[in-house]
Amino acid sequence: MATDKEQPANRKNGLIARMRGAPPQVAVPVGVGLIIGGTLLSPLPVFGMWMAPVGLAILAPHWRPAGRLSRRLLRWSIKNGFVRVKRTQRKGKAEPPGTEGGA
Repeated sequence: MATDKEQPANRKNGLIARMRGAPPQVAVPVGVGLIIGGTLLSPLPVFGMWMAPVGLAILAPHWRPAGRLSRRLLRWSIKNGFVRVKRTQRKGKAEPPGTEGGA
């Protein structure tokens, strides 16, 4: 199992991270293909609805409306409990008063 120190390096090598750095001539057709393929092939077991958000994430840095839609869907999913966000303390930031210690 990967430790916390190894996790950022692993994430940098992921498909979405690599495609975000790709030129638009490559990333846009891949993103659009994943979105269209995810909606048309959703009844099949391997293909499905996971393809649409991945395509949107790849398309987001290259097309502004996709970025806005991606952020809006992420906020909605966090608000409705589909995604959990682990909050960590930033370096150099002090905790707000009254939050340290017990109840």
